[in-house]
Amino acid sequence: MPQKSIKVCLLGTICVGKTSITTRFVKGEFDEKYISSVGAAFLSRLLYFQNIEYSFALWDTAGQERFRSLAPLTYRSAAAALIVYDITNQDSFDEVDFWISELRSMGPEEILIYVIGNKVDLESFRVVDRKMAESYAQTKGVFHFHSSAKTGEGVDEIFYHICQMTRSIQENRSKNRQSTVDVSNSTNSDENREGDRGRCRCQSK
Repeated sequence: MPQKSIKVCLLGTICVGKTSITTRFVKGEFDEKYISSVGAAFLSRLLYFQNIEYSFALWDTAGQERFRSLAPLTYRSAAAALIVYDITNQDSFDEVDFWISELRSMGPEEILIYVIGNKVDLESFRVVDRKMAESYAQTKGVFHFHSSAKTGEGVDEIFYHICQMTRSIQENRSKNRQSTVDVSNSTNSDENREGDRGRCRCQSK
């Protein structure tokens, strides 16, 4: 079975659920006791999608301001970035714009950017308007998903979508390579036509 490695980094301010999303996806667990990440944590998981085995390397970055300088170490070589905000915290959503700008200026050219509204299990306490957040993501040209690390809602869907988009990018690259025609040795090139004329032994009558 073909295997594809995908590095994903999780970004966002403190207490939005980056670690919880990572733990839910990798271990299928949720810990009610919050422990703030320090620096960056690494977890991995295999995911099977359309006859391909995807090996996810997940880098969970700390949300505290003093650890922001470490973020480029995780996203510079990442295939995808999840910018997580808490739907019950407007300030966490306001941070999203910073991370999009950071990724666009310093991240890989083709990095897939996802904005994730986490904690939908607390929908009754929502302060970030759903339609506004989705519209914002659309204007920025990034993907938007909602999730609940606590219940697991929407978490796997994010990573399946990354698999799908990664495969689409790879297929488009293959098509572009196939459609690129090397005419350097073509018998129809100007250079070769001149050569043909030089070799012509026909005589006018």
